[in-house]
Amino acid sequence: MAEADGPDVFVQKSNSFLSWLEGTGATVSPKIQLEDLRQQHRGRGVLAKQEIAEDEELFAVPRAAVLNTDTSTLPHELKTHFDDPWLSLITVMIYEYQRGTESKWKPYFDVLPETFTTLMFWKPEELTYLAGSAVVNKIGKESADEAFLNEIVPILKQHSHVFKTDGVDDVELLRLCHRMGSTIMAYAFDLEKPESDQPKPGDEEWEDDEEETEILPKGMVPMADMLNADADRNNAKLYYQEDKVVMKSIKSIKAGEELFNDYGPLPNADVLRRYGYTTENYSKYDVVDIDLATIKSQAEMQHKETPKYNIEDRLQYLEEQGVLDDGYDVAHGGSEDFEQFPEELCVALNTLCAANEDFDKWKRKDKLPKSELTDDALRLLYDILTERRADYGFVEVNPTDISTPKQMDAWRVLAGEKSLLREAAETVQQLRSRQGASANDSSSGFEQLAQSIRAAREQTNGAAMPYGSDNKRKNEGDQDQELEGTAKRTKTG
Repeated sequence: MAEADGPDVFVQKSNSFLSWLEGTGATVSPKIQLEDLRQQHRGRGVLAKQEIAEDEELFAVPRAAVLNTDTSTLPHELKTHFDDPWLSLITVMIYEYQRGTESKWKPYFDVLPETFTTLMFWKPEELTYLAGSAVVNKIGKESADEAFLNEIVPILKQHSHVFKTDGVDDVELLRLCHRMGSTIMAYAFDLEKPESDQPKPGDEEWEDDEEETEILPKGMVPMADMLNADADRNNAKLYYQEDKVVMKSIKSIKAGEELFNDYGPLPNADVLRRYGYTTENYSKYDVVDIDLATIKSQAEMQHKETPKYNIEDRLQYLEEQGVLDDGYDVAHGGSEDFEQFPEELCVALNTLCAANEDFDKWKRKDKLPKSELTDDALRLLYDILTERRADYGFVEVNPTDISTPKQMDAWRVLAGEKSLLREAAETVQQLRSRQGASANDSSSGFEQLAQSIRAAREQTNGAAMPYGSDNKRKNEGDQDQELEGTAKRTKTG
């Protein structure tokens, strides 16, 4: 799907795709149509031509028409070469794409994007727009490059007669890997086994699940990936049946309205990383990563005068108890999807702030403190939030002065995360006040304190260190990337 396609070419590709799709045995409701939404920066979309009732079938795609390792004509020994379903599907898609008109999937590839605005493709200088946000550490471009160059590219070159890659250099092969990997990230579905005609939880959500015993195969579901996503206007969901996947309406839809799927509760930073844009509708899901290094340094500073205080002993105990993580997400207060302060974070802070005798007692009894934050833990949390706020800098940008879409996306991410930090700091002060502690710092006081921290850093270092330059959360640097080797994305109903 080339952005440069004129309207006539764009419509012709859409029509060819729909004709091909129906030729596979798929059915598409006459009440919907593909629409050119490029003027709204949304590529193709699906609109209602007529009023649609709740629970109407919008389209049904045979499982045989889903592009995956089972349906591709790539020789068996090549498409089963990798244990990782991501690498397998990337390889299959490169094979089918390189075959051109010889592949039955050609009309489908013609309506898939050729370029992406996801963070994987931002230039280093563009990523500086996001300084402070932990999302920069979750891109994983170097890890993806290494996996592609060491695992996929050698196969493409060794079997160039099969993949039609004779004369294609490593740079172009790497570009192909990234293109297909990003297509999978933005559009692929986990192919759930049919259990019942009921929606599955976690629509379009990526979630790391170390306890997942079965890695579901991934596939590209034609037409299902034409729907745009909107958290507030979600009106369609995908259902899995024995021999097909079916998109149904979940509420009535008026003629002229767009059909929307949903990513689930994704922060804008992750929407940008995975799908290449941001929207106010996902700001309510924003989170700020509180990294372990900041927690540790602030706890040590708070207890530098405490006799016999051993932070490593406490961190080791928290790890043994399954509470310690490389970072914790702070969310908006009142969120239906996230706790403002995760229980594990609260337990960790209480443990780090406890008197030596209390910690020793918990350790003897193999217990942990309650999650209700003590005053000492609240003071520590406030200091941590202030440190994190200082990571973002204080150059105020008027959104009306922003000149590029990437700058606007970065502004929206940072504005949401900075606002969340101020909200979290206010919550901490309110909790301290309820406990009778002196907590009079206003929101402006929080900002001023963070600014002084930033200024001190710059005076010491000559320049502020970008957030997370030496810290990465578990499963996010090497795994939560374009490959997403252990991640699970469910794009279901």
